[in-house]
Amino acid sequence: MLFATISQNRLIMETALKSNIAENLRKHRVLRGYTQEYIAEYLGKKDYTAYSRYEQGRSNLKMEDAIKLADLYQVDVQELISVSPKVNQSFENQKKSNGLISILVDLDGSSSTLENNIIRLKKINELIAKQDL
Repeated sequence: MLFATISQNRLIMETALKSNIAENLRKHRVLRGYTQEYIAEYLGKKDYTAYSRYEQGRSNLKMEDAIKLADLYQVDVQELISVSPKVNQSFENQKKSNGLISILVDLDGSSSTLENNIIRLKKINELIAKQDL
């Protein structure tokens, strides 16, 4: 009986960890305006579904991929696998202080950059509306 409880607890912890990693990956990707397809290509995956399984919590994040993503997002690997990522905390603090979130947008004068940033901002706004951010 004790063995079953330990196994069940381990499974619950593994599921919770996968869920936290999935949420962190999605938030970092969306905040930067990347698609799952782009991230999959960046990681050298054959198609986006391999990466999509990370964001769904259906696959374990490989350390090699975690290192590449941390480099892309310019964060520590720990932030990607943390239960309470800094990205979430910083946005929560901003929302509490004034009800708004500040986002920096880089523009280079091209219409494609402008359009990509508009898409990115719309996605962030949707996350805020759903209280997912």
